Amino acid sequence: MIIQGILDNSLNGQLCIRGFANIKELARLSEADYSYQRGLLNRSDISDFLENQTYLFFPEVILSYKFKYKFDDKKAAPLKLIQEGKRFKSNVVGDNTEIVIKVIEPKDKNSFPVKIVELKLDDNIEKPFHRIDGNHRLNAAEKSNSEKVERMVIPFCILLGTEYYDEKGIYTNDESKDFDKAIKVFFHNINTKTIPLTSEENLKVMIDDKENFSDDELADIFTGRHPILTRRLVEKVNPDIFTGISHILKNNYRTYFNDIFRRLLNGDVDEETAVEEVTNSLQAVNQLYNDNTSLKGNDSFGLLTAFLWYHIHGIDKYNAFKNWILNNHIFEINEVKASSLINIFDKLISQEIKVFVAMPYFDGNPNIVEEYNKIYSDVITGIAKEYKINISLFPIMSNKGATGDQIQDIINKIKEAKIVFADITNNNANVLYEMGWARALEKKVVIVKREHSEPTKSDIQNDTWHEYDDSCRSISLGKIVKDNIVEILRNNYGLISERV
Repeated sequence: MIIQGILDNSLNGQLCIRGFANIKELARLSEADYSYQRGLLNRSDISDFLENQTYLFFPEVILSYKFKYKFDDKKAAPLKLIQEGKRFKSNVVGDNTEIVIKVIEPKDKNSFPVKIVELKLDDNIEKPFHRIDGNHRLNAAEKSNSEKVERMVIPFCILLGTEYYDEKGIYTNDESKDFDKAIKVFFHNINTKTIPLTSEENLKVMIDDKENFSDDELADIFTGRHPILTRRLVEKVNPDIFTGISHILKNNYRTYFNDIFRRLLNGDVDEETAVEEVTNSLQAVNQLYNDNTSLKGNDSFGLLTAFLWYHIHGIDKYNAFKNWILNNHIFEINEVKASSLINIFDKLISQEIKVFVAMPYFDGNPNIVEEYNKIYSDVITGIAKEYKINISLFPIMSNKGATGDQIQDIINKIKEAKIVFADITNNNANVLYEMGWARALEKKVVIVKREHSEPTKSDIQNDTWHEYDDSCRSISLGKIVKDNIVEILRNNYGLISERV
């Protein structure tokens, strides 16, 4: 492989070659040093950028290369020869690399000579170059099967150093140490000393310029239609009206709108109605922040995005999410990713909340047990329907199918349950045992008992319990069951919002 370019010194005198070469060849000949560079990110958008972008342009990739040089030879060191415009060929056994330089003298006395170089690499050396900047672009090109990428030529800069050898092999001196040190400093400077445009500044350049960037061009540049919808929303709504969330939007409203539409278009939202839906949801969430001091003090971009996401996808989920955030003081987190909040809450509400009832076998009458089953089941089914919550009852004393260990079955159900009702009427020993097991597992336990039954045992005298009227237990017990489940779902799980 022959690399051609122009030889010159950079700002601080670092010798380098600048030129153009095929991107896949540069990828094949180079590797990153992960001892100080970050690992590769899973970025499919970089591949899309290389393969599909109409306005494809990016700065040069920066590599480094060390000439192999045996110190005890009479030949001058490579960088000295190269600076003088002379040919250099490696004198290390097994390396046939050489560099040839042609100096073009200027016709204008005010100009400088140009040094054209050919770096002839030894094909036996697999990865002669190390990547300093451009690792993700080169990696994406290496994996791409696109014909466009196969033909792609990109600018490069190769920083030159020397790897010294003696009769024992590689040895290190001050010059080679300084070069290795400089490479790391260059990497640091490239990644920290520049001040890139903000996302808002980048978006404003194209979204606001309808004359030069049509909707179709925006979709092509951004590989999606979200910036078109952002443009429509910016034209429709003055961001200044969102006084409750103005401290978050500030001058970043294009970025925020664009992110929302990008998320929505990956889902099931109709593109034709998306602008109207986002506008309505922005107004609702803005009002929520205006009405709530705790939220108005939070400037998390992610939390705001999650609120908007849930409002767009249905008022029931939105109310549940709002209650979860407020009841669990999640608004106290300064910054959190919207995707993290959405994933956590979706998992929370998708989990089935099981209710277990420990109660005596009253009078040995299966019809009474069935009546209790109906009371609890009807209430829980009603809660599930009213609040759109995945909650269900373990049927009381229902043992159908193959014979099994009933005690173990009860223990397993208590482990799985989120809420446990314990009917301690007449201090039934089995119920007290099951209640103790549930409390040891820190389940949400609700104690109930019939009116006028035996006094409770001393160990639970200080506990709260609820007495129901056995003469109308479907109403009396039903109300107790509903009120306590709703309160637990509201205060402990944040799945039910406060009634206004």
